[in-house]
Amino acid sequence: MAQRYQLLIRDRHGFERSVPLSRSVTLGRQSLCDVVLSDSMISRNHVRLELRDDSWWAEDLQTTHGTFYKDQQLGRVAWEPGTPLRLADGAYTLTLVSQDQSSSELHLQAILETAQLLAEEVDLEDLLEQSLDKLLSISGTDRGFLMLLEEGELTTRVQRNLGKELEGKIQISLSSVHKVFETGDPIWILNVSDERHLMNQQSIHRLELKTILCLPLLLQGKRLGVVYLDSRRPITEPPDRETFEAIVALCAIAIERTRLSEENLRTHVLATVGQVASSIVHDFKNGLFVLRGHADLLELATEDQKVRHHCQKILGCVDRLTHLSQDVLDFAKVREPNRETVDLNSFLQAILEPMVPRAAELGVHVRVEGTTCLTKLDPGRFTRVMENLLNNALEATLDMNGEILVAWGPVTGGMQIRVKDKGKGIPRKVLKRIFEPFFSYGKKKGTGLGMATVKKIVEEHGGTLEFISEEGLGTEVIITLPDHPITGTFKTSDESTGSHKALRVGE
Repeated sequence: MAQRYQLLIRDRHGFERSVPLSRSVTLGRQSLCDVVLSDSMISRNHVRLELRDDSWWAEDLQTTHGTFYKDQQLGRVAWEPGTPLRLADGAYTLTLVSQDQSSSELHLQAILETAQLLAEEVDLEDLLEQSLDKLLSISGTDRGFLMLLEEGELTTRVQRNLGKELEGKIQISLSSVHKVFETGDPIWILNVSDERHLMNQQSIHRLELKTILCLPLLLQGKRLGVVYLDSRRPITEPPDRETFEAIVALCAIAIERTRLSEENLRTHVLATVGQVASSIVHDFKNGLFVLRGHADLLELATEDQKVRHHCQKILGCVDRLTHLSQDVLDFAKVREPNRETVDLNSFLQAILEPMVPRAAELGVHVRVEGTTCLTKLDPGRFTRVMENLLNNALEATLDMNGEILVAWGPVTGGMQIRVKDKGKGIPRKVLKRIFEPFFSYGKKKGTGLGMATVKKIVEEHGGTLEFISEEGLGTEVIITLPDHPITGTFKTSDESTGSHKALRVGE
């Protein structure tokens, strides 16, 4: 009878999950931890649970909000099974439970725990995290990653204890990982020293790895992705291969089910947007047009300053509602941009001009890097792109004495515009939903269509939009626009886009 341990994790809302423990692990908020805890009170690396001489030790990793054991803040302490650890004043409670079970019982329990993923209503990112954590724990390996097939390419979605560049940090080449995906034939090496053909490889000696497990994620013959696991330590109790492959198959089912559910939801949302736009928004805009006309006439017909003031307030509200209506219409329809030749330098400077002093008053410095260069774009629609991005950057840096960098210039095959802030950053779970229609983050009055519209306008220009963000470190948005032939002589005049009047950020 082998002694095993379970780590029970309970969050502040009462949700509880269990993780099998057979080795030392690190828990924290960053994705490279063995067990990821997403609460914002948790530090990037929060607590280390170490197995030494059949005893467990808990060590707080110099965190901001602390780890508590028997109501005392700990540094490092021997952890008794059954006695809870409290993280960050109750964000999570950890309990160590010892279990004496036979191998067959453990295998059955592992399958049942994995099968629970099929019944849980979680988003895809959480499911991938849970799946990889479970496979690492069951196999007893130290590191790994999970790839999914997205837009024809294998993309790393979640990883543990590996850097961003996987090549050179795993025991086998990525070409071997792709071969597993293509052929469906797994790599199952529990002891590298038993594989003579591998012992001749320099990378094996250099990385001193003992175990390699690489299995395809398959569902009824459909290739979904691949999971890779390895370990520098020999696994004392290796998993039963048939059981482990069954668990991987269950993970594949859960992943595909969740992905299809999210796609169906997205399709339903898009259809709803189209229905709203076609049945309501046009009539709504007609009403606003009449309201604006009467307010304009009233303002022109009176010299009373109080009446004029109220007319201007009405017109301001009409403009905001018109912009909101246009957001819905823009998102619901695909339209060809009305491109004009613009001086990107003058165009962006005009948009930035009203923002710079306003940002300075709020303690935010706007830094500009760009030179005169010509490109073709739809100035009216692209102004809305820049205003959305700049407004978001400004809100992210408030109360932080932050900085916003706006840079532009030519790149191979086109033009690139970058908006980078040193603000709060975007949590990883929020970042993956940033372009989702009607999803709003960090705004009390957000419509949830701003970033969805930005992405749509950029794509209508044939461009790409890249978001790079990390919580606490800021956000960078990179827009790349392809070259379009520019004909004729470019002159800056009163009518040219070079002096295009920009709407004020936040209006």
